[in-house]
Amino acid sequence: MKLHNFLYLFILTSWLTACHTDSHTTYLLRQADSLLNVQPDSAQTLLRVWEDSMANQPEDIQMYYQLLCIKANDKNYIAHTSDSLILPIVAYYKKQRNKTHLPEALYYAGRVYSDLNDAPRALEYYQQAIDVMKHEKLIDYNLSSRIYSQMGTLFVYQELYNEAPEMFRKAYWYDSLLKDSTGLVFDLRDIGRVFASIDQRDSAVYYFNRAGEMALLIKDSTLLSMVYNELAGNYIDWHEYSKGYEKLQIAQQKIETLSISVYYNNIAKYYYYTNELDSAIYYYKKNLSFNDSYVHKASAYEDLAQIASKQNNFTQALSYYEQYMLYEDSLQQTVRTAAIDKIHTLYNYQQYKKENLFLKQKTFKQKQLLFVTIFSLVFLLLIGIVFWQKQKRKEQTILLQQEKLKRLQKEQFQYSQAQIIANNEKIKKLSTLLHEAKQTNDKLRQNLLQAQKDWIEKANIQIEAAQVVKESSWANLQQTEIWKKLHQSIDKNGIIKMTDTDWTELTKVIEETYPNFVQRLNELCTLSQKELQVCLLIKINIPLTQIADIVCSSKQGISSLRERLYKKFVGEKGKPKDCDNFIRNL
Repeated sequence: MKLHNFLYLFILTSWLTACHTDSHTTYLLRQADSLLNVQPDSAQTLLRVWEDSMANQPEDIQMYYQLLCIKANDKNYIAHTSDSLILPIVAYYKKQRNKTHLPEALYYAGRVYSDLNDAPRALEYYQQAIDVMKHEKLIDYNLSSRIYSQMGTLFVYQELYNEAPEMFRKAYWYDSLLKDSTGLVFDLRDIGRVFASIDQRDSAVYYFNRAGEMALLIKDSTLLSMVYNELAGNYIDWHEYSKGYEKLQIAQQKIETLSISVYYNNIAKYYYYTNELDSAIYYYKKNLSFNDSYVHKASAYEDLAQIASKQNNFTQALSYYEQYMLYEDSLQQTVRTAAIDKIHTLYNYQQYKKENLFLKQKTFKQKQLLFVTIFSLVFLLLIGIVFWQKQKRKEQTILLQQEKLKRLQKEQFQYSQAQIIANNEKIKKLSTLLHEAKQTNDKLRQNLLQAQKDWIEKANIQIEAAQVVKESSWANLQQTEIWKKLHQSIDKNGIIKMTDTDWTELTKVIEETYPNFVQRLNELCTLSQKELQVCLLIKINIPLTQIADIVCSSKQGISSLRERLYKKFVGEKGKPKDCDNFIRNL
């Protein structure tokens, strides 16, 4: 921190200590607010010094001070961990007649919820901030730019690429009004990122180059390096290696610490794809020492394993491959947040509310004929939106259902006889390869193949053990009182009456035999009590006629219910027996 900053802090701190009037305190807080935009670390230090003196200040000053503290944390990249501080601030400013601080309070509420990974609420507060500024005619181009940029970034992170470009274009428009050249570079780069993500290469290159031209115009070599470094990575991913290398040469002229790992990853990929393997190895290893990203680490280890294999260094290849699998498994476990659908629905709903309000205000001022015409158009538009949203939800439900089924099928296959057979085929192939390696006295290859063979053989042992446990559990299930009650009554053609206690006991013993059975059913779809009871009875092989008697339904009714269940589970039509097989195999 420079000397004049220390002096500035000293003067402001002393002034606050000496002054006791509200106007002086408010003035000093405004000075600290201004300082936040240029020296956020200094402003934060100043705010901490004032913390004790704020306890005796009026509520409006305390609220302004708390807002500045949240702003200081945000400016200094300190992640928000709770909404307990921002919510009272938002509530306070909503009650005030003077709405000057409300848009900023709403914006930082959005920032808090972004850090808390609550995207729908973040978007809601960002939109509220925009609406308040428009309604109250509070012109703040800087805040508007930040809001739209944050909304665009949020859409990108949630892979909602259709909405993102419009948000960044609005941020660009406000930055152009501010004549903020640095902001314009970031806006253009962000638009380029979106088009690169959806493989619209011409548009992506156009916006990245515009960002680069803007950085050249303002003679900011750091921004230029950032833009071309990212563009180079896209060129290399598109297999346009000469263009990628050309941009990398420009990017390397001024690489910041935050960008150097991206540069190493890009230059390593370039050398790998152009078959300059020694250079690729060098930069991959440098990148591994700088980068904590699972994506980059997995990619680096995978390519290093490929290079080692090409160089017949199988021991090293195996080591790299194991590292690759470690990071790849971590990546596969990352599940997209369930808030994506909520964000889309929320955003479309907000847009619809605005359009609907606009149409109502317009029709109120027009003649009766025009009113009828516009009302008809709004009605048709509403039907179209409802139909579109219904189709969208249906498609998303089907895709989600398919993903869940694939995951279940993969889990079941891993512990099935089919997996053992597949593993045995692999073992045979490995044995043949191992024999060939022994004949050629290739020790490294022998070790690698033997390790792979041992690994698969151990997997088979685990599968067989799991099958033994499953068979034992099934045998134990047949010894339970609830099993005997149901099956002995069936054998004697007796009437079976199930109490709530019986259903609870049946669920318990099935869960002990097939852990998470009920949970897996509920993950696939929401079941009624009757549907769950039918599933439990099918699972323990109760005949169809007895199931109908137990749940007080007809045989035809149970058949129809099983057809509906199969469609809910799988997403397509099937026979009642298909439902039975699905449940018994789950």
